[in-house]
Amino acid sequence: MMKFFVKGQRIEITEREVIASGQIAFVTLKFTFDCSWKNLHKVVQFSQCDEVYSRVLGVDGLSCLLPSELHPGMVKMSVFGYDSESDTTVRATTVPVTLHVRPSGFDGESCNVPPTPDLYAQLLAEMKKLLSEVQNGSNGENGLSAYELAVQKGFTGSLADWLESLKGADGKDGTDGVDGKDGADGVNGKDGADGKDGENGLSAYEIALQNGFVGTESEWLKSLKGKDGTSPEVSGFVTTEYVEERLSEILVILENPPTASTVTLFSYGDDVPENYGDTIFTIYQNGIQDLNSYIRNNKPFCSADNDYALSYNQTDFGWDGQVYTASTTPITVKSCTAIAVTAQSGVTEKGAMYLIPTAGKSDSDTVQNYIYTSVTTGNCVELPFYWLYCDTFITGLTACDTATPSEYYLCWVGRSNNTHPIVREVKVMN
Repeated sequence: MMKFFVKGQRIEITEREVIASGQIAFVTLKFTFDCSWKNLHKVVQFSQCDEVYSRVLGVDGLSCLLPSELHPGMVKMSVFGYDSESDTTVRATTVPVTLHVRPSGFDGESCNVPPTPDLYAQLLAEMKKLLSEVQNGSNGENGLSAYELAVQKGFTGSLADWLESLKGADGKDGTDGVDGKDGADGVNGKDGADGKDGENGLSAYEIALQNGFVGTESEWLKSLKGKDGTSPEVSGFVTTEYVEERLSEILVILENPPTASTVTLFSYGDDVPENYGDTIFTIYQNGIQDLNSYIRNNKPFCSADNDYALSYNQTDFGWDGQVYTASTTPITVKSCTAIAVTAQSGVTEKGAMYLIPTAGKSDSDTVQNYIYTSVTTGNCVELPFYWLYCDTFITGLTACDTATPSEYYLCWVGRSNNTHPIVREVKVMN
């Protein structure tokens, strides 16, 4: 069982467990809500890749089962709620948290996995249940029987004794009465007028319009689907021993992403020559080149052909070339700092990332040479870093909690082997 506390628009994980794939109706998620969610009709939503699954909690529900369709990888979970009786609150949402589904050892058929009902079907079932309870009176509590009330009032004895006590003494036979006369027939009454037809009730869409929604019914139906939050997308990569070891730390960063400030060291696009042509450089086989040099010579490492992303292919660096890449822009590192790298990689492989203290550079040395010599002599902090396989671009976060808070230069290594990563963005998040 996993336990969560929903406070305002934030979900806090209070009890975590390992989730294996292939389970059916086995993993229970339990929720505790603060008072702001008390009267809301609540729905838990799970997003993985392009699929969305919903579990209806209703107004009073506090637990649900994890959808059985989820496969190994990252899953985003959020909660939203509606208050149909409020004049102000139309929809409440939360920032999503990230759950990790790990591969299981199950090797059986998967065709018998019962599909999670869609949101409409669950809401329809909920409405039918409530209607049945209202019609059958099953929503109220059973009252005390007359015998139980008598016991509360002081009666002592069994139910049979109490029933016997209800029987009074036999009364005397009364005198026979005189037969009455037949009465006159009454006048036939007039037929009443037909009642007027009642007005049709408003649909859910019409109620939404009354509460301020603007758009067509089709747009309103699409609005019922929760939107993705701002957590970085990290689904689809192959797990490794390193990822398993650092998973708890990665999840902490993903569930509490730094938001105070972001410094972009590199971002692909047409403005790369202007913004990063002189600040991003490589060191390969003792040769130092900035991005403008690659761009001028139309080298595939950074060119208009790949939208000025950084492509560590074999053309420029041969097979398994180790390419040091760094930025001359100093960055401030704190205990909460994380490095966000958006990239695509051919395989999952251990990489290298370094923080080089700016304080050690002499006035006579160039930044590029100082960074390279600092890395090769060990005058740096190595961060645990992996290139993660994915068939699309993903963002991975690397914590800087092992570094002493200070000012640094950042350097990473890309290889022209099976990983041949393509880097689109490098950001520093505090």
